[in-house]
Amino acid sequence: MGMTNKQFQGFIRLALGWIDKALEETPENKSLQALKDIFQSMLEDD
Repeated sequence: MGMTNKQFQGFIRLALGWIDKALEETPENKSLQALKDIFQSMLEDD
């Protein structure tokens, strides 16, 4: 059983929320910023 596109987009947004929270605590973390960029590129509406 796979994930629908809507579910996938929701998961990506959820993960981005947690990444943003982590970046607030450590904004200089380049690995987190790179991960955020990857996840952001996975969203259809950007």
